[in-house]
Amino acid sequence: MPNLYVLAPNGEITHFPVEKEKITIGRSKDNDLVLLDGTVSRHHAEISKSTEGYILSDLGSYNKTCLNGTPITKALLQHGDKIQVGNTKLSFLLDSSIQDQFGSSLILTTETEDEKDVREVFASSSAVGARDSRQLLLSIEDKKRIGKGSKAMPAQEDVKLVRPEEQLSGLERSNKVLFVLYEISRHMSQIHDFDELLKKIMDLIFVVIDADSGFLVLTSGIRDKELIPVVVKHRDPKGRSPREIRASRTLIKKVIHDKVALLTTNAMTDKRLNVAESLMIQQIRSAICVPLWRKDEIIGVIQLDSVRIDNQFTEDDLELLKAIGSQVAMVIEQAALNQQIREEERMRNRLERFHSPQVIDMILKAEGGKQGDIMEPKELTATILFTDIVGFTSLSESLPPREINLFLNRHFSRMTDIIFDYDGTLDKYMGDGLMAVFGAPLAKEDDAERAVRAALEILRASSAMMEETSKETKFKIRIGINTGRVVAGNIGSPRRMEYTVIGDPVNIAARLESIAKPNQILIGEETYRLVKDKFAINKVGPRKVKGKKAEILVYEVTGETEEGY
Repeated sequence: MPNLYVLAPNGEITHFPVEKEKITIGRSKDNDLVLLDGTVSRHHAEISKSTEGYILSDLGSYNKTCLNGTPITKALLQHGDKIQVGNTKLSFLLDSSIQDQFGSSLILTTETEDEKDVREVFASSSAVGARDSRQLLLSIEDKKRIGKGSKAMPAQEDVKLVRPEEQLSGLERSNKVLFVLYEISRHMSQIHDFDELLKKIMDLIFVVIDADSGFLVLTSGIRDKELIPVVVKHRDPKGRSPREIRASRTLIKKVIHDKVALLTTNAMTDKRLNVAESLMIQQIRSAICVPLWRKDEIIGVIQLDSVRIDNQFTEDDLELLKAIGSQVAMVIEQAALNQQIREEERMRNRLERFHSPQVIDMILKAEGGKQGDIMEPKELTATILFTDIVGFTSLSESLPPREINLFLNRHFSRMTDIIFDYDGTLDKYMGDGLMAVFGAPLAKEDDAERAVRAALEILRASSAMMEETSKETKFKIRIGINTGRVVAGNIGSPRRMEYTVIGDPVNIAARLESIAKPNQILIGEETYRLVKDKFAINKVGPRKVKGKKAEILVYEVTGETEEGY
């Protein structure tokens, strides 16, 4: 039976068996696999069984579905494929082999009942990591005493003297910590892939601690903390079998359940471990296992092993790994935050073409996963504005194509700025015209009023521009505005999605613009009802427009009234 292993943006891993012939994936609770990720659409993707195998399909999601780093509409899944849904990563497995999914060479063995009485070696806590890091760093005074060979007395509160050789040992350990912390910080800004970053951290650990093998395991939060290997490393990988490391659950479970850090200097004879089967098979003679903390919860462990008789781990090694472990947990949190920031920046870049900065901020600050809700299709009341250039066809015939392009860009740039100034949404450019929406994706009480004010500002700006242009390129514009219930959201095909509004009020707004005279603003009846006390308005009367059997009442906006301010 196929399985999905889900890596959430916060680093939590869960396991989902694909038991049905079709499963849906998304943020809505009616999906088979529900992802609590604000960048995931309500119904984002689906996996269905076919005669060829399992097919992954995008359901028209806003942030797309990626397979092995490439956006897809539909694709056949293979064992080990990596799926990206919003900020959530999924791995597709044709069987339940966790090890295959993470490319690890780790087998978590099951020990017998008599191995469960492993005793605590070193206590640990959620706060100990930061304290260990400070303790590993020697003070300036300590370093001065070492450099001078001084035997100066420590502070009064210190009871025993520290021997120079112990100080030198501490200084060496301090340098290792500083080296690893510096390298972790440096690579966090260079490596954006979460798995690659953890692999690099394991490489750094092997630089400062002489180990033969090691691994990093995260917990899934289900099934009594199911263990998910994410990084496995050998000191000398040449000639190694892909499944050579057999990790003892004895050590790992002890660290997680009892919240301790373990050190054994000779695992083959250590009575506390009762010589677990996996230790016997590999002839491991020394091992360190430390927890990774997220606040008050252990989210995983790092373990290092040594099979060399002359290479026994020490308490210094344990303290060093505990300090590094506390940083790794912070890296997991920071990597999730960095991914969220990158996704927000990507989303902002997409939104800024259509929305004002104020609207973008409101969308990105939406909490509880509402970002996806805002952009998905829904019914709402909005005011739609259409504007175009009168006689553009004849105007374009008299100008070279490049000059037309510059001419339109200048015009649209100014019009778009005005729409954004009034918190409108640019829906689209259409030849020499544009469509704007007020009230979608976010509604305000004065949407209709802001639309009319934007229209009046557009007329003023257009007139000002005409004073600065040549006679051959002078033009006038016409504007139509209407208010009503529409469907607004991401609409289109999986290959191309656009945020837009559709419905009869949109069609009427377009018709009003088409019957308007040069430099005239026409509005519909509902818009008139909402703004009649704010502007100078003349009743044009009933008009027959294309697509409507009955006539509609039309009004003309001529300016603001003093009461309108």
